[in-house]
Order: sequence, then structure tokens, then C-alpha cells
Amino acid sequence: MKECVKEVWIKFGSQSEYSENEEKLFALLDEKPGDSIVKVYDASTKGCKELRSRSFDETHISILTDAFGKDNVKFQERKVKAERNRQCTKPIIRQIIPCNHDMYAVVKDSDGGEYKYKVLLYALCNDGEVYPLFYDDWYGVCLSADALFCADRYELEGGEIYSPEGGKPDEQR
Repeated sequence: MKECVKEVWIKFGSQSEYSENEEKLFALLDEKPGDSIVKVYDASTKGCKELRSRSFDETHISILTDAFGKDNVKFQERKVKAERNRQCTKPIIRQIIPCNHDMYAVVKDSDGGEYKYKVLLYALCNDGEVYPLFYDDWYGVCLSADALFCADRYELEGGEIYSPEGGKPDEQR
């Protein structure tokens, strides 16, 4: 199993902007294939898609930033947690519940830095669990799989800490 996932994100303002630049993008990606997954983000719909037939070498990221702008290209390397107590199946969302308090998902990057993402919603899933879904202005609302594997912990505004494994705060210590 992979220990980390490497992703190159390329942001476009709209679907039409992506369509105009699609040939150019594919040509650039074909120049330097690598082990990074390529994802395209549409800012107008806040949707993304993975270009499954393409990969990229992150050491040549400047090729993409020169073509599409520094603010529109992002490289991310995130760790994948290998240990799980539960069976590793993707839960199916049954109900969305709004988050009515200031809660944040804390995600660590490959350099050891921490980023906080606002939790907007909770997903009640078919496995009976409730998963916080956080928001990033680059990716949009995370998938339930990201809520399971990406967040190291969750924090309330007052500093209370919750782990992704769940349980009451006093039971986690």
C-alpha cells in the first residue's frame, strides 16, 4: 500500500476555459510523465476530475505554472494512513447534516506543517458513522474518503480536540 499520494492540481475558471486549454495541458503532461496524479479543478462549479490516463513529474511543476499561472497550479503530497481499525470500505452517504459550530479538520502536509480546514457538513453514512466534511478553497468540499484518511484530528474553536477514530474527548486521552 502507498504511504503517500502525490497530486498535481490545475485550476481553471470554467469548463470552457478548460476545454480551450485541454490540448495544451495534455501536451505538457505528456512531456514529463511521472508518479503524480493529475486533477483538474473547475472553480465555477467547484468540481474536480482526475485525469486517469495522465501523470506528471512534480520536479517539473514550473512547466505547468508557466503555462497556467502560479496561482492555478498546486502540488500536494499527503500521507495515507495505513492503519485502520474498521474494514476499509467507502461509506455511502445517507444524509447531510449542517455543522453549526466552528470545527476544523487539521491536516499535516509532507513538510510537517499543519493546515486547518473548516468543517461545513456532517455525512451520516450507511455504516452508521457520522463523518465531518471539511472545505478547502482549492478542492471544495472533501470526499468522505478524505475525511477518513486525510485529517489527523478535528478541533473546535475553543481548542477541544477530536480524533478521526471518534469517541468523546475525555475517552480519547
